[in-house]
Order: sequence, then structure tokens, then C-alpha cells
Amino acid sequence: MSRKFIRENRAFLSAIAILFILLGMVIYFGGNHIYQKEVGWRHMNATAQLVSAEEVIKTFFSRFKKDLFFLGNLPCTVNYVNSDFTSPEFKKEATNIFYKFARTYKEYYQIRIIDASGKEIIRINNKRDGTTVIVPDAQLQDKQHRYYFQEAMKLDKGQIYASSIDLNMEHGKVEVPYVPVIRLATPLFNLKEEKKGILIFNVSFSKVLEPLPRGTFVQTEEGNMIMLKPDGTVDFKKSRYKFNNSSGMINVSDTGAVHYSRMELFPGRKFIVGMDHRYPLLKSILQKLILISMLLFTLFLFLILIISRIDIAKFREITRAQKAIIFSLAELAEYRDPETGYHLERTRNYAVILAEQLRKNRKYRKVLNAEFIENLYDAAPLHDIGKVGIPDSILLKKGRLTREEYEEMKKHVLIGKQVLQEANRFFRTSLIDSNLASCFFLWPGTFVLFIMKSTMDKDILRG
Repeated sequence: MSRKFIRENRAFLSAIAILFILLGMVIYFGGNHIYQKEVGWRHMNATAQLVSAEEVIKTFFSRFKKDLFFLGNLPCTVNYVNSDFTSPEFKKEATNIFYKFARTYKEYYQIRIIDASGKEIIRINNKRDGTTVIVPDAQLQDKQHRYYFQEAMKLDKGQIYASSIDLNMEHGKVEVPYVPVIRLATPLFNLKEEKKGILIFNVSFSKVLEPLPRGTFVQTEEGNMIMLKPDGTVDFKKSRYKFNNSSGMINVSDTGAVHYSRMELFPGRKFIVGMDHRYPLLKSILQKLILISMLLFTLFLFLILIISRIDIAKFREITRAQKAIIFSLAELAEYRDPETGYHLERTRNYAVILAEQLRKNRKYRKVLNAEFIENLYDAAPLHDIGKVGIPDSILLKKGRLTREEYEEMKKHVLIGKQVLQEANRFFRTSLIDSNLASCFFLWPGTFVLFIMKSTMDKDILRG
């Protein structure tokens, strides 16, 4: 019975299944489309932030360059160089200006003058506690073997040396403070164009990173990655990224990418500015949205199935009621003519046998399907329902019928047809549809009816 209900509601159930599939596709592809657009927008935003970070770094280093030349060209500095670093007056004046300058610009954690022999002449320190100090002469050091001093002494007037960014390395050892440092130096010349020493800034690179967008990092030519942690400390480690182009993007996962650009702020000194762009929350939201949508639709489908289950139960009850009515009507005909009872059973069997044989013919195979034969079996007892309209004097006559009586007897077919057509008109949901109701009066039911009538006539005429 359930299969019959499914067959009769195949279009509805198919529409539900198709709707489920289509909605699932819409949710998945629609959500994925929104996700891709959001990812694209975030990539564009990250690219814009990277360009902004580049401009900030360029601005910083442009100022570093100007500051270096500004301090190197101060009259007190020039006079101190021309005195071969022997004038206490010019030294004091230069030291005071350097001190005030360092106290104002905290990114310079050291400002120094080193003479041609490598000896520190002036050194100003910006300490971690925020104080600025002038290092006493007794604590000044010899830097003649430091690589940055040797490289800066090779330069001509107006040139700037930029070291690599490291953890304040000196001869392979990390010195205090343990912060990323880049050194900028320019040679100092006297009026005779003699090279007398260098002016050098030790720049705390963390100060350069502070105004950059979150997730921005700098990667040195040596492969070191430098980025600011959320707590404000600097993360200095070996990078796992390899950047082959001057700029671009590397997908590191399905929820993250690295945007990068190669910069050259000073001749021969390049580094990568990158942005680690992650969006796991966006992926998680998309997955939750799809999951919730599918759960809601599944719940909706489940409710439909429950309703369908209830409908199937009702359908079964209606079917049983219909069959009961059919049997009651057949019993009514049998009550009028007791002889017909056996005839009804035989006719039902004959109809099914003949229909199954006719089904073997390819021409009728689509019409005479299993459902048709099942309905034929249920409806067959009604083929003599029209006898209720025949007078007892004719229907129950013991002897042979006269010609006029026989003509009257044949009218039970038309009476039965009218009764069933009226029933079909008022009860469209009945198992006995219009085709079944007239299956004994229309082709191919006419052929079956002919066989049935032959049997019935033999019973009535009795010879």
C-alpha cells in the first residue's frame, strides 16, 4: 500500500527530493561564492595594508637618512671633526645636541661618533626603561673590528651604509639589548676632505614595526623573519617562506595567505615586507551557516515525511474503506441474486488472468501494469452492480427469459456504468478512477466484459 501511495505521489516526492538537492546546492555554492568574494575583498584589503606598510617604512628610512645628514652637518659636528676630535667645547656642544635628539626620537637606541681608528668618541644610549643617557668616556669602546665600522669607512662623502637587521650581533655574539637592530652610518670628512670617522645610528627596528598593520613582518636577505607580537615584544626567527618574485601572494592554507613585496631602501640592502593574512573565523562561519541551513532544511524534510507518513496511514484507511464499500456493493448485488456470488468470484479471477495474458503483448504492456491489474481485481466484483436496478420478476425468474425480458436484463450493464460514473464524479480520490470504473465498458475492458457476459448469460439462461 505504501508503494502504491508513493507511485501515486511520485511527482510530489520527486519535487521534494529535487528541491532538497537544489537547496543544498544553492546553500553550498551560494555560501562558497559569498566566501570567495569575502576572501577576495580581504586579499584586496591586505594588499592595500601592505602598500601602506611599505610607505610607512619608506617614510621612516627617509627620515633616518635626513636625520643622519642633519646631525653630521651641524656646525658643532663639523667643527668637532675639523678639530680632529680634540676640542672639548665642540664635543660638549655636539653631545648635548645628540642627547636632546635621542631623547626626542626613541627609535635611535644609540647615536655614536667613531673616529678613524675605531674608537668611540661620543655615544648616546636610549635605554629600555625610557631614559636617555650620555655614556661616559671611560665606558666608550673600540669598534675598529666591527663589520659596520669597516664597511662605513669605505664609503665616499654623502653615502650611507645600511647593515642587515640582526639581534645586535657583534662578532657572532648577541649584545644587549636583545632587540632587532639596523645600523645606518655615513663617513665624516674635515674641510680638507680627509675621512676622520663615521656618524652611526643604531635603529631599534621594533619602533619601525609598531605603526604597521597587525600581521606585518619583515624578512631579511638572510632569511630571518621579524614581526611584532601582540604583547609588544619582537619575534625574531628563521622564516619558512621563500619569495621568488618582487611581489605577490603565497597561499599557505585554505584559510590563509601571505602578501609580500621586495624593498630596496639603500643600494645593495634589500628585504621583504610581508603580511600574514589569516581568516579561519570566516571559514568557520561559512561551515556553520551551511550546517545550520542543511539541518533546518533536513528538519523541514523530516516534518514533511512525518506528514506523508500520516497521509499514508490515512490513505490505507481510505483504501480499506473503499474496498469495504466495493465488497458491500458486490454483496448487495449478490443478495439480490444469490447465484451471482460464485459468478463474481469467477469473473474477478477471469479478469485478472485475461489482463495478465494481454499484458504480455508489448502494445498493452504500459497500460496493463501491476497497479492496473490490482485495481481490476478490486473493482471486478462491481461489474454486475447494475442488477440492483433489474426487477425481481426478471432477475429471479426460474425459467428461460423471454426476448423482452432478456433485453431488460441487458440494461444492468448501463445501470452499473451510470452508478460508477456518478460515484467517480463525486469521489475523485477513490481507488476506482474513471478508467477502472468503465474498464468493463471501454476498450480493452470490452474484451474482458465480453468473456464475463458470456459466462453470466450461461448462468442466467441456463441452457
